Amino acid sequence: MALDVDKELKIYFIIGVIVLLIYGLWLFISPESYWALTGAPYFSPTTARIIGAIYIAWAIIVIMLYKEIDNWEKIESWMLFAVLSNLLTLIASIISLVVYNIPLGSGIIGMILNIFFVIVGIHIIMQKRK
Repeated sequence: MALDVDKELKIYFIIGVIVLLIYGLWLFISPESYWALTGAPYFSPTTARIIGAIYIAWAIIVIMLYKEIDNWEKIESWMLFAVLSNLLTLIASIISLVVYNIPLGSGIIGMILNIFFVIVGIHIIMQKRK
């Protein structure tokens, strides 16, 4: 059974928007609860709110791009951006675990999500370039 790349792309976008909005709103509205729940190290609430705002803006852009999903040339750059940003976030998380001895529990869900989005994103890009 062959996979339908266009269907995968739509699911990738929808799941991406959901994850971006959940993390974006959470970090923008209440970064303190995020730190309390995950056990992640405390940083400036302003920095967390800025990251939340970036995630919300990214979700809005993805929603706007969803209507162009059939035009690969218009969304290819955003797919590359998504894969690269998830890959770099994953690398930063691994560095944080090793170098700064941050507890695994504080970033494991984010790392799993980043791995998922990197693998599926690379798969979609490779299939679309064929």
